[in-house]
Amino acid sequence: MSELAPTYSSGYVLALVAGILLFLIIPAASAAARWMKPAWRAWTWPLVFGGLALTSLCGATAAALDIQDNSAWLWKLTKLLAGLSFTFLTLNTLYRAIPDTVARRFSPLVWVVYLLFAVGVILSNSFLSVFIYDAVCSVLVFIVYSTLYAQKRDRAADALPIMIGTGLILLGDLVASFEFSWEVGPFTINQLFPFNLLSIAALIFFFRGASASYSVKYDMQRSEERALSR
Repeated sequence: MSELAPTYSSGYVLALVAGILLFLIIPAASAAARWMKPAWRAWTWPLVFGGLALTSLCGATAAALDIQDNSAWLWKLTKLLAGLSFTFLTLNTLYRAIPDTVARRFSPLVWVVYLLFAVGVILSNSFLSVFIYDAVCSVLVFIVYSTLYAQKRDRAADALPIMIGTGLILLGDLVASFEFSWEVGPFTINQLFPFNLLSIAALIFFFRGASASYSVKYDMQRSEERALSR
């Protein structure tokens, strides 16, 4: 057994948790797609969980294969998938916080920033770019949901769990930005091990927030429809 077994095993556990939560959230997304306008917005949360599952799977496989070269295609794919997952999370937050007409104007800008990030990943071998990108997206998500929670706590049941999940992601990014390793018997634990554990906890809170978000969005849409009918 590899000395890095605890690290890549935790990565596979993270991928498994993300995959399970993906299948659990799909029924809610499918039901929401029937009334949500536009319908594709109902699928942003499944895309977040699916992207994080693939990210964790690729990262754990690269660690299991002991790929040290950061320019390897598997590590680059891991970075691109991680950025894509947080891009979907950011888009979901954008449509949650501001009116659709305004959000549609800003959403292309989010994709432009992701494309710039993708170019940086392809041209650079450093993990710093993905940590910075994820951290910036997480800070934006945290600020938006904390504002919504402060303004309309009774109509923001999704805000608190998403805030906690985002805080855990930020903490995980901070821990993973420092390279270290601990010798625990025959095994070596590096910075990715606590990052994976914090990410697992974050996904559980994201799932709770995602589940609540569909009810919140439904109530918001009904309120808007009633206001327009008057």
